Amino acid sequence: MKDETCHGGKLSKDRLTVLTCSNWSGTDKLKLLVIGKLKSPRCFKNVHTLLCDYKAQNRAWMTGSLFIEWVQQLNCEFVKQKRKVLLFVDNCPAHPKEITLTNIKLVFFPPNATSKVQPLDQDVIKVLKQKYQRN
Repeated sequence: MKDETCHGGKLSKDRLTVLTCSNWSGTDKLKLLVIGKLKSPRCFKNVHTLLCDYKAQNRAWMTGSLFIEWVQQLNCEFVKQKRKVLLFVDNCPAHPKEITLTNIKLVFFPPNATSKVQPLDQDVIKVLKQKYQRN
């Protein structure tokens, strides 16, 4: 983190990846998907419920299999709700383009345009990071 003091001259290697998803207006937000390095971090000891979904990956990165699992679970929820959804996705290599879904249609942003056209990059993610760091 910014202004973090480093022990032994090395920067912290603690990492998290957070997947955010909402409708265009922000009135319908999905649970955050947080990807960390450990399967059961010490900070989760005696925690019975989380306000987000948590997955583990050795580098705390989004992978194709994690993305497919997440979007298929989301598709199942939309099938139960009888909702059809158009989901805009950035073109990260971890987001496979060939996924068969019944109630979600994936539309990928053009290359190198995500930061300009993605609504969540228009300060929503910045505010999320600020609130996280403050807490």
